[in-house]
Amino acid sequence: MKYCAFLRGINVGGVKLKSTEQKEWFEKLGFVDVSTVLATGNIIFSSPLGIEEVKTQLENLPVKAFVKRAEQVEKALTQQPLTPKDEHHIYIFIAEWDFAKQARVEFESVEHDPSEQVAIVEDLFYWQVEKGKTLDTPFSKILGKKKYKEEFTSRNINTLEKIVKKL
Repeated sequence: MKYCAFLRGINVGGVKLKSTEQKEWFEKLGFVDVSTVLATGNIIFSSPLGIEEVKTQLENLPVKAFVKRAEQVEKALTQQPLTPKDEHHIYIFIAEWDFAKQARVEFESVEHDPSEQVAIVEDLFYWQVEKGKTLDTPFSKILGKKKYKEEFTSRNINTLEKIVKKL
């Protein structure tokens, strides 16, 4: 079975690790066909284990790992519901619980620019925000709070496209 792990906080103010080091982590855990996409904690690998067993294997990493099966990652990209706009980024939020509903509640609780859009498809939350404002919106300030630190990770749609190409 092919999987993708999304590591939280790699090389963005958290744990500093080169792609080769990230790859070594996974190989030491017995995973095979390990490759990385960018240096931000996107690991593609194979394992005969089921997804819950894989998650258990990754519990001792120094960062939180969010694991999805390869077909879930492909589906997250193909089902992306927002209409891309120039000068905007689209982010996908990945979590182990139904974080999408909580994220929508948080988004609706603050004033936001009309160009900011959100959508939920299954358990994934999609957020479109103007380039350069990703860390400066009222919504992003809520997501940066300590209570959400280990609850989710997000990836730009461009990163997801690169991951899917390598799958």
